[in-house]
Amino acid sequence: MHITIEDNKVIVNLDEWEVEPFRSMFENLDKDIHCLCEFREFNGYNGDAFNNLKPLHLCRTIGEANLSGDPFATMSLYPFWKYGFAFGGTNKLAIDTGIEDPHKKAVTADEFGMGFCAWVMEEIFDCEYWADTTTLIAIGAVFPVGSKRPDFVCTFPDGSLGIFEAKGTTGKSGDITSALADGKGQTQGITAQAPISQRVVVGAVLGEVNARVIILDPPPNGEPAKTNLTAELVAKAARSMRRAIPLNETLFLGDGIAITLKREEYRRDKGHGWLEIRA
Repeated sequence: MHITIEDNKVIVNLDEWEVEPFRSMFENLDKDIHCLCEFREFNGYNGDAFNNLKPLHLCRTIGEANLSGDPFATMSLYPFWKYGFAFGGTNKLAIDTGIEDPHKKAVTADEFGMGFCAWVMEEIFDCEYWADTTTLIAIGAVFPVGSKRPDFVCTFPDGSLGIFEAKGTTGKSGDITSALADGKGQTQGITAQAPISQRVVVGAVLGEVNARVIILDPPPNGEPAKTNLTAELVAKAARSMRRAIPLNETLFLGDGIAITLKREEYRRDKGHGWLEIRA
C-alpha cells in the first residue's frame, strides 16, 4: 500500500494481496445488520428494539462526530482505517474491540459513543442538521457553561431542536449507569430561542455479544442556561464544522477495484449520503 494526496483527494494504491481484504471489508460495511436499542424513561414504549444499521454509516458518523479543528485533518475518513475491519459479516452488531490497544479503550468507547449518538439523531429521531456544542460556542449560539453542556444539538423538520449527550463503554450495560446519570444533567445544561422537543442521552455499550445502544429520555430538572440558540444557527454550525476538512475524498485503487469514499453534505432526500461507497 502506498498513499498520495492529489487535488484534495487521498489516493490509496493497494498492493495485490490487499485488494481482496479491502473488498471484503467494504462489502461487510455496506450490509444491513441488527443494532440492539434499549429505550428508557420515554413516555410510551420502553424496552428493547432492533434497528437496521449499516457499519458504513456508523463509520461515517464516528468520523463526523469526532471532527478535529486541524484544517488538514481527515477525521471524517479515519474510522474506515481504524475500525473498518472490526465489523464482521454477521447480522449482529458485534464489534471487535480487540483491534484497539487495551490501554486506549477509553478512546474507543468515546469515539463510538459519539458516533452512535450521531447515528441515533439521524436514524431514530430523523433530524435534519446536527452540530457539536464546541462549534456552536465558536459562532456564539451557545455560551460556555462549564462541564454541564451537552455534546450535540440537532434540528427537526418542525423547527424544534434536540439536545443530545453521548456516552460510551467497552464494558457491559451496568458499567455505563453512572455516566448515563451524569448525561441527564448535561442534556439540561442549555436552553434555546427555538422550542426544544427532545433531550436525550445515548449510551453505546460495546463489550457485549451484540452491541447495545441505550437511549434515555430524562425528565426536566432545574433551570438551564439561556442561549441564542436557534435552528438556523444549528444549521450554520453543522455546515461550518464540516467545511473545515479539505481532504474530503479517499480513493482505493487496485487490480480490479476502485472504491471511492466521498464526503457530501447530508440531505434528507439522499438518505445517509454524506459518505458514500461507489465502486
